[in-house]
Amino acid sequence: MPENLGIGIMDVGNLKLFQMAVTKMDWASQRQKLLSQNVVNANTPDYKPQDLKEINFKQVMRKAAPVNVVRTDPNHARGTLPERDPFRNREVRRNFEASPDGNKVILEEQMQKVGDTRGDYNMAITLMQSHMKMLKIALGKGN
Repeated sequence: MPENLGIGIMDVGNLKLFQMAVTKMDWASQRQKLLSQNVVNANTPDYKPQDLKEINFKQVMRKAAPVNVVRTDPNHARGTLPERDPFRNREVRRNFEASPDGNKVILEEQMQKVGDTRGDYNMAITLMQSHMKMLKIALGKGN
């Protein structure tokens, strides 16, 4: 066991960025399970596909690290821009396609979601790896 020389041990699990990345990876993992169940049941009569609700990282960030705008000088103008809309609004759409047996699974749609979810998972891993490299460099242990 390494000797503690008065240096605190850093638990990266307490860093908000890592918590958010792990949350995203957990969500992606659970979503992949649901999507695979949808694909497996593509021929099951009256089966309705299931999906997870998207994670709203704006809310997660507000809870994790609230940041408030502060005017440092009374002569500065107040912010007047409205909050921007998200880039991708996903509306829940009704699935009008169904097989004669009542099954509403569209394989192409499920496979697209599987690919999107894999990309989300890979992005979270890449973010964690990049952050770990930055921490190592900051501690003088990275290249």
